[in-house]
Amino acid sequence: METLNSSQWDILIVDDIPENLQLLFTILTEQGYEVRRVLNGKQALNVVRTEPPDLILLDVKMPELDGYQVCQQLKAEQKTRDIPVIFLSALNDSFDKVKAFKVGGIDYISKPFQLEEVIIRVESQLDLLKMHREIEQKNAELVSLNQDLNAFSYRISHDLKNHINLINNYTYLLIEKYAKQLDQKGKQYLNTIEEEGLRMQEIIEDLLRLAESQYIQITFDPINLSLIAQEIITKLQEQNPQQKREFIVTPDVYSLGDPGLIKIALENLLENAYKYTAKTPEPRIEFGKVEKNKQDVYFVRDNGVGFDPEKADQLFTPFHRLHSEEEFTGTGIGLATVHRIIQRHGGQIWYEAAVNQGATFYFTLTDARESKGFF
Repeated sequence: METLNSSQWDILIVDDIPENLQLLFTILTEQGYEVRRVLNGKQALNVVRTEPPDLILLDVKMPELDGYQVCQQLKAEQKTRDIPVIFLSALNDSFDKVKAFKVGGIDYISKPFQLEEVIIRVESQLDLLKMHREIEQKNAELVSLNQDLNAFSYRISHDLKNHINLINNYTYLLIEKYAKQLDQKGKQYLNTIEEEGLRMQEIIEDLLRLAESQYIQITFDPINLSLIAQEIITKLQEQNPQQKREFIVTPDVYSLGDPGLIKIALENLLENAYKYTAKTPEPRIEFGKVEKNKQDVYFVRDNGVGFDPEKADQLFTPFHRLHSEEEFTGTGIGLATVHRIIQRHGGQIWYEAAVNQGATFYFTLTDARESKGFF
């Protein structure tokens, strides 16, 4: 990674007294810095907007625009707000340190200038700036790497899905057409292949959901969450007509979000609630909304087997499960997917649960009340 040496740092000095400019110019150029000079605030704003420096030394007491005003304008603009500003002030001047920091200054140098002080304070801020830029570069590299990994994961999962579907289809044909020609052991082998193939298909489909939740472009549209929840519930009832549940859906629950991703999140939450109430005598599942701290909070609640919260610190981590495969089937990817989707909507997700007393998952999204005109 490229690092900046002193000759690559560009410093702008702003002071209405030419002697001060010359003194600082001499001190800093002797340290190997590139130095520019201007005599007033207006010139400083024009220069910075045209060619931003790395660091600004800004006199407080200037005619027309003082240092506070110049700094305030610089911090209000996207292009210049991150440039560090060190204020310059004479000891006998009325220098408001609190105001200087409030408008965006990061340090100050007193007049008359002391050689060591100027060098140390400038070097200190440039070292911090260098570290900040290196961190930004590392973050950008990590973001790029994560995007590549997500795209790779999505592609691999998509290709595997096609292959496993083909295997499952041929396994089904073998069982349907040729099972009678096999002995009991052979039939058992085929059934095992079919079960494991379907299991693999479920894992791949969950991985695709997880990749899509991070990979696809997100949109924010008005959503009727109650309608989506009811559609998911109807599908669950049609797929499992022999398993009865009491469903309670609060009507007309709205929010803003990506309809496709929100549907995936609700599917995972409601399917989990359905699964974990399978052994409950009077199973009940509820979707609704409450208000906490003037914010809409949505929830999916069930009275199923629940779990121990003290053992659930990794609940939203992929492949982490609280129940064994023998108790309840699953891939351990669903809640990780929900977590990613809620995060991408700028929301939070949390839970309340107890063993054999059910679980409630709460989550927030973009506040629908901020956009009432949509509904």
